[in-house]
Amino acid sequence: MDQALVLIPASELTIEDTWHTAGMKATASNTLLGRDVFVPEHRVLSVPAAAEGIYPRESSGETLYASALGPMLLLCLLGPLLGLGAAAMNAAVEAAAEKPLSFTVHGRQADSVGVQIQLAEAALKLETARLHTYRAVDEVDQATIMDYVARAHVRARAGYAAQQVLEAVSTLLNVHGAASFADANLLQRIWRDANVAARHAGLVPAVGLEVYGKALLGIGERVSLMV
Repeated sequence: MDQALVLIPASELTIEDTWHTAGMKATASNTLLGRDVFVPEHRVLSVPAAAEGIYPRESSGETLYASALGPMLLLCLLGPLLGLGAAAMNAAVEAAAEKPLSFTVHGRQADSVGVQIQLAEAALKLETARLHTYRAVDEVDQATIMDYVARAHVRARAGYAAQQVLEAVSTLLNVHGAASFADANLLQRIWRDANVAARHAGLVPAVGLEVYGKALLGIGERVSLMV
């Protein structure tokens, strides 16, 4: 079985308006349609081959272009999620300094021990996500060749890191309260965008864990090309 990435001039494609989503609306990730389009061989990149480090390139001195395809693409997905988590933390902390904790004696959320504990938990989850991501990025940058187990490890960490961000964002919305969901509130947009972004096929945590678990056990079955 083969899958490929192909390079086609935009003038030979049409856009089908299919991107109507709860989050990540601004990406406009619509469907591109091409009919009777000829793609020459030099504009085709085999995904399974690239996953194994086989690239059709002229120079072997371009380190960036020799990076492991699957891990590199997966880690690119985590950047926006880390940013969304950081923005949610900043918004919740800033609001807690002035926003009352409704139906309690606290005139500020910041005075509540419960709020303090939840903010600390969210901060640690976001730190966990960053540490997993940065460590994986360093491994991809430094490795000339990554074996399958190493790539599977990155796949598992990517999905795990994304879930840590989602859990942190959920906690931060709990802290901020129902006001989080006002149309004008930044937190509701972060919540929508993060939850859509973390459902990218490359970040599905169960798949990442299965891939890594099989690799640890020496089971040769490949359940995903994106490793």
